[in-house]
Amino acid sequence: MSAPPPPPPLPPLPPEYLREQSRSPLPAPRAHRVDPYSMARSLDNAVSTYGPPQNFHHPPSRNPNPGFAPPRTSFQQPPWNPAGVPLPVSPRPPPSMPPPSRAQSQTAVPSLTAPIPTLQSLSTALPTIQQPAHDPALKLAWARDVLLLVDRIQHPTATDFPAGPVTITDPQLQRLASTAVPLIQHLANVNLHPLPLFAAEAVYLRATLEASGAYPDRIPHNPRQAFRDFEAAARAGYAAAWFRLGRDYENFNDLVHAKDCFERGAKMGVESCVYRMGMANLLGQLALPPNPAAALPLLQRAATLASTTTPQPAYVFSLLLLGEFSAASLPPSLLPQPPIAQSEARRHLERAAYLGFAPAQYKLGHAYEFASPPFPFDALLSVQYYSLASQQGEVEADMALSKWFLCGAEGAFDKDESLAFTFAEKAARRGLPSAEFAMGYYREVGVGGEKDIQESMKWYSLAAEHGNTDAVERIAALNQVVPQALSRQEHDTITEAKLVRKRTQARERSSVQPRMSAEDERHVMEMARKSSIQRQQSPPQPPVHMTSLVDSPPSAVPQQLPPQQQPQRQFAGQHRYTLVDPGSGSAPPSRQQSPSQQPQPQPQPAYARAAGRPPGQRQGSGPSQGQPPHTQVTPGDRAPTPQGAARPPGPKPPTTFAEMGIQGAKLEEKECVIM
Repeated sequence: MSAPPPPPPLPPLPPEYLREQSRSPLPAPRAHRVDPYSMARSLDNAVSTYGPPQNFHHPPSRNPNPGFAPPRTSFQQPPWNPAGVPLPVSPRPPPSMPPPSRAQSQTAVPSLTAPIPTLQSLSTALPTIQQPAHDPALKLAWARDVLLLVDRIQHPTATDFPAGPVTITDPQLQRLASTAVPLIQHLANVNLHPLPLFAAEAVYLRATLEASGAYPDRIPHNPRQAFRDFEAAARAGYAAAWFRLGRDYENFNDLVHAKDCFERGAKMGVESCVYRMGMANLLGQLALPPNPAAALPLLQRAATLASTTTPQPAYVFSLLLLGEFSAASLPPSLLPQPPIAQSEARRHLERAAYLGFAPAQYKLGHAYEFASPPFPFDALLSVQYYSLASQQGEVEADMALSKWFLCGAEGAFDKDESLAFTFAEKAARRGLPSAEFAMGYYREVGVGGEKDIQESMKWYSLAAEHGNTDAVERIAALNQVVPQALSRQEHDTITEAKLVRKRTQARERSSVQPRMSAEDERHVMEMARKSSIQRQQSPPQPPVHMTSLVDSPPSAVPQQLPPQQQPQRQFAGQHRYTLVDPGSGSAPPSRQQSPSQQPQPQPQPAYARAAGRPPGQRQGSGPSQGQPPHTQVTPGDRAPTPQGAARPPGPKPPTTFAEMGIQGAKLEEKECVIM
């Protein structure tokens, strides 16, 4: 039998090709300055150990059908059939597995986020990495994690691929980056045929640096060469490169080749490609008609494959299950019964939060504060999740923490007006109008300091300029012939009616839950206090027009953001899904495996070869992507276009994540009063 004909050549790029750097479907992994297992000791000394993530299978070393033509209908490349792609095994624990007890933890609260590489762990591994005989696959894993750490520090809240030269001020991190970039160049130039998988990934990483221009002294900014390297990496078997190629083709309105790239990546288990195809089927993109029945299995699979670098699918799938994704909805006939849908939604929301997605962490904080179904009321868990989101720059989480400490929580922690003031100021200095109003209110009443009407008027004026209507009312009251300033007694009445009572009602809707130990409670409060001093010097950001201090469940109202604001301001109420898609809402999670039920990291040096692993065999790269801790629930709980490039004729393709179906929405305050 004769060999099949070779695939057609890659279509040439336009001569004026210049890749846009400010639109990317994948966010950098979120920074976590705290490991909850040791949050009372240090925010910067968490050390992670590397192992293969669950359900992970290495792609084949060679792509069986390279090129960019539509898949061949043969035994090598069957026709694309989304419904026929098997779903991976769900990582949930067996139903018979008993839920963890809070009493088991006497020295630390459960880990709510997956471990990620830190400056300390990467520095500790440096001498091993510099050994000439060390496994090149582990060397590359280390270099990749250095680049990710730099990106997290440079763009802690960005959801786009980083662009432009990086600025590293930490000498220790600069030393790591100066080692990692040449190491990637060296490993990408390995002269072996076929190209080993680690070398294919090195070519991919080199392409990301060519596309971004992050290290121009080492790797010049060269979008055309980046495209060629992405192609070479994909042909050599590094499946994630198909996503970047697909996005480049999509930017040029070449939807046929874009869809082909995404389909190839999806067949190889690339979560971003699976997610892109799911959203394209759901929203009618990539020249596909809207097809919720085809979208659902793809989105479910993407949610199960979600990782620390791509946590959004788990979050979005939970919104779809709850009917809170504003861009589209699934027919009821495709969804399970409400109790099952809520349970699944909760499981995926917890997973997204565990993988470091700050909007999911914020939503969990809100759900535990107000007992949103199916979550119980839990003040300490609410503070924990708000603190995690706060540490990633979510200003609305800062405001939520301010309101928690303004009143305290009976039986959990006392009120702390100094902390309430600190968190509000932190959010106000980043341009959140409701926080600016809160600062005016605190100064007017004397919360966290002395009364200062002049300072209060300054904050009220700033909030009013940013659209806060409550601030306008307070300015009018204070500008009367006899200023109508609020008294401390009026403040107590307001907080009792607007905050304490709402939380009391949430507690009453919940069944009695096991209490944290006193030691665990101390750790949670220590974590929150450390959150209050992080990123205090963040530059002012464009305001979010939302009202004052009242809480209501996150709404599903989409809001378009100007492109120039997207990488700058990422408020928690604008629940970002990035990876190509508009919608919002609040999603609950479900039962998950607890840290005590997961394989625990072994105390071996990071990036060292595992015992008994033959040389050259690739150990799992990147941070652990295990499951979030289980939270017990009692039944009945209520609770881009290329810059300067000519675009081919045809319909304008989606150039932002919002246009592709990933859009944020901000909280809608329905009780526009003081609290």
